[in-house]
This record gives sequence, C-alpha cells and structure tokens, in this order.
Amino acid sequence: MNKFSLSIVAALAVFNTANASSLSEAFSNGKVSGELKSQFYQKESNSSQTVNIWTNGLNLSYNTADYNGLTAGITFQGASVTSEDLGENPTAYNADQNVSGSVLSQAFIEYKKDNTTVKAGRQYLATPLIASSGSRIFKESFEAASVTNTDIADTSISLMYVTKYQGRTDGKEGAPSFEKLGDGVFSIYATNKSVKNLSLAAQYVNAKNLVSNNTKDVSIYYLNAEYDFNAFKLGAQYYGSDDDGAANNDGNAYAVKASTKIADISLAASYSEVSKDGGVDAWHLGNGADYIYTWSWYEGSRYSADMKATKFEAGYKFTDKLSANVMHISWKTSTSDTTKETDYLVDYKATKDLSFRLLHGQFDNSGNEYRSRLYASYKF
Repeated sequence: MNKFSLSIVAALAVFNTANASSLSEAFSNGKVSGELKSQFYQKESNSSQTVNIWTNGLNLSYNTADYNGLTAGITFQGASVTSEDLGENPTAYNADQNVSGSVLSQAFIEYKKDNTTVKAGRQYLATPLIASSGSRIFKESFEAASVTNTDIADTSISLMYVTKYQGRTDGKEGAPSFEKLGDGVFSIYATNKSVKNLSLAAQYVNAKNLVSNNTKDVSIYYLNAEYDFNAFKLGAQYYGSDDDGAANNDGNAYAVKASTKIADISLAASYSEVSKDGGVDAWHLGNGADYIYTWSWYEGSRYSADMKATKFEAGYKFTDKLSANVMHISWKTSTSDTTKETDYLVDYKATKDLSFRLLHGQFDNSGNEYRSRLYASYKF
C-alpha cells in the first residue's frame, strides 16, 4: 500500500476511534452513483486512411454522507474496446481512446467548515489552467490538495498543490496510471462577482521540473473578464507563460468574444491573437484546460507564436430534449496557410438519465478530412 492510501486509512481510523457510531452512519447513508458510457470514434486522414474504434466504459462512485463537515469519496473507472478497425493506422487512438482496463481515479477526503473547504487525494479538477477532460472514455484526474475560501463577499480563492496526473490511456492500449508531475505544481485561482453583471477570474500556475529528462519550470498566467449587458455579453481573456524548457513558449495570448441569445437561438463570435516572438505553453495541466475563446472540438489549441484565430458559433434549441450547434474556426500564422475546422454538434436527452451526442468535424488544410464521434451515456 502506498503512502497516499495509508494516509487515508489512518485519517479514517482516527475518526472511527473517536466517533464510531456517527462515522458508521455517515458511511451507511452514503450515496452510490455512476455512468455507463459507449463511444464510437472515426476519422479519415487527408491521405484517405480511415480508422474507427468503439469503446464501452463504466464509472462508479461512492460518497459518504456529511459527518460534522467531513466527507470522503472514491470513483472507479473501467473500459474495454468492443471493436476496432485500425488496419490503416494501428496507433491512431493509442493516446486517447484505445484502452482496456481500470483505474481508481478518485479517492479523497474533504472537510468543510464555515466558508473554507479542504480537499486532499485523487480528484477531478476544473479550473482554467488545471482541468480534467471528460471527452474520452476515461476522464482525467489529479492527485492534489486544495483549500478554498469564500469569506470575502462574492469572491472565491483557491490554493492548490498538484503532485500527479492521470491521463486517458497508458499509450499502449492499457488503462492510465497516476504519473508524477515533476517536483509538483502550485496554483492560486480566484473568482469575483462583486460588480453587478461582471464576472472576473484569474489563475497562476507554477510547475517545477514538469517534463521528465528535461528540466522545465513553467509559470502560466490567466485572466478573464465577462460583462453581461443583458442583450449580449462581452468577454476578454489573457494568457501568458514563462517556460525555460521550451525555447518559443515565453509569450502572450489575447482573446475577445461577443455572444447573444435570441429566444432559442444562440450566436457568438471570437478572435484571438498570440505574440509574434513567443507562444504560450499550450498543454497547461489536463486536456480540459483549453478555455481560449477560439478553441475547437478537435484541434483545439490556439497558442503558437504569431497565431491569429477567429471563431463563429450558432446554436438552436429545438425542444427541451433536442439542440444543435455549429462552429467554424480558422487560424494561421505568418508562415503557414490558413487551417479551417467546422464542427457540428447534436445533443439529444432521451430521458433524465439517458443522453446522446453526435459530433462531426470537417477540416481544410489539416491532417484529417473529417473526424466523427458518437456518445451514449446513462447516469444512475
């Protein structure tokens, strides 16, 4: 048993000794939840290689009831490849979807008192620069400790220290494991809504020796402001990074977005630009940490030096169960031709627990002609 597992067992034992009956009730009144998932992926390269894969999975969670502010939880993820046609490109999905196996993705203790929450262990994170992506059969996770406080009115401040990261696969058709993140990652994240209709967010990340065999100390900065004029919204973003392990990632990125909703129609337009002399560290931490306004479903990042990108979005809600969206993104640098991606998304919620999603992307001047995904999810 590793040190992390021992620490959880020891902590629970302490509380069990002090309040056996109350803690027993917290466990007996706990909640089991989960999800059955089925995902089919297919893509065609611009050299006419077509591959597909069908993967099915399960996640199962248990969370204790609250006991004097103390809770604990675990989440198990498992998946298996049902069928595949990868003859033309056998490793096409090794990094993200060709996976059979299981992993304990969450195992945490959380304590809440007044306006402060402390959480430690394996957990899903969702911040602009550190975030778990759930778009594949395995959701990404982190081993971390965090403290969040909301004493200041309309303000939340979080301190995080992250030591390990669990990705989507092991790269060899097996389940992912928790890998050490260099010498650790520190972050501070704050949000504020004290001004009516104005939402502010800021985050700082500092990572030491992030990449094995290549010393890479990275600092990343993020700012976001959004103002709601009722009839429409305006947003502005800033990203910056200082990276001593990558020669061209000491740069800045700026983005703006305008959006509106008219009855059941939603519309948005975005623009982003990266400094000419350096890009921004594009990986951040976790594939869910790609929040720049001009992101796209398949070739999301827009952080290379001297890159300019535009994005137009339109959506329509047909019924409470059926909606559709389309987005068109184009991007280029001064030394590259324009690349384009058009994504079509249809969501259907058959019941409260059963949902389906169809996602299709068409490309111009990219490595692929098209990429498609079909998701089915049943939550319980």
